[in-house]
Amino acid sequence: MQQIKNRILTFNTMGFSPELLKGVKDLKFDEPTPIQKKIIPIILEKKCDIVGQAQTGTGKTAAFGLPLIEQIDYRYSSTQVLILSPTRELCIQITNDFKNYSKHIKPLNIIAVYGGVSI
Repeated sequence: MQQIKNRILTFNTMGFSPELLKGVKDLKFDEPTPIQKKIIPIILEKKCDIVGQAQTGTGKTAAFGLPLIEQIDYRYSSTQVLILSPTRELCIQITNDFKNYSKHIKPLNIIAVYGGVSI
């Protein structure tokens, strides 16, 4: 398993809240995938743009979604994260994934907005 700064990199050691970790556990995510090990620490530690590429099914949505959810300040009700996707289907998939990751975080509201449907 990859080590960063002399620590084993697992979902439990990445610094996620207990509520987010419970969602991860519910999804039966045992060990971070290679893309998650590379991307999650960067997003959690730095405010920067990042590009990550990996094959379909390797956990890219969790790689950017988990740290984004972790960084939301629930004291504010304004929009804090906006994710753009090229298709309606991918938008719905990402929305469902985010809802599953954060289902134990009560103040979080995740919605999909796309053409042809009333907001």
